[in-house]
Amino acid sequence: MSENHLKYLMEHAEELVPVLYDHARKLAARKYRWKEGKTLPLGKTPEDIVVDVYVSYVKGEGSEGKRVKGCRHFDLNKDLMLQLKGAIRSAMWALTDRSSAKNELTEIEQHDAEPTEFAPTDPNPDELTESSDFARAAVEGVKQHPKFKQSQELQDLFAAFELEITEVPDQARELGKKLEQICQLRFQLRQIYSEVIDELNKDYQKKI
Repeated sequence: MSENHLKYLMEHAEELVPVLYDHARKLAARKYRWKEGKTLPLGKTPEDIVVDVYVSYVKGEGSEGKRVKGCRHFDLNKDLMLQLKGAIRSAMWALTDRSSAKNELTEIEQHDAEPTEFAPTDPNPDELTESSDFARAAVEGVKQHPKFKQSQELQDLFAAFELEITEVPDQARELGKKLEQICQLRFQLRQIYSEVIDELNKDYQKKI
């Protein structure tokens, strides 16, 4: 892979874009029940997401070290495709997580359906918010853990999980490692996650 990810991105668009389109369509179908001929929330298509991500990296040229809305920057120490796929996943999640997008999804699902009332068995909004906040705190805690920050291998494995690459053989193939190495890294990641969860639970107990 080229040492300059952005240059490679711009020079190999014809090769990369079809691969990213395919990844985005599969991700949308698997995670968000998207079907061919349909759109994601706010009228976006998987292809639109790829274009948005592609443009965001191009727009980010020259603004490294700065937080600029709509711009992304490559980490030259990480695999280019892993970063692109991760950005697509992040953009798709953000799109479906917006309140306006949620409302649109609800309206689509309820279209032509008779209104029916059920007993409230689902978590209430406060419970959902608390659960979502806890999950985000856990992810952030893992990323900030000293052992995680010092290990590029753990960071790459974590990125694979974020891309829904969860099976050991698939992770080994994606990261170019042996099965034994992946198993060891997964064990280390589990230990870090357990430490983070324990700390979060302690903080939670202090608040109640």
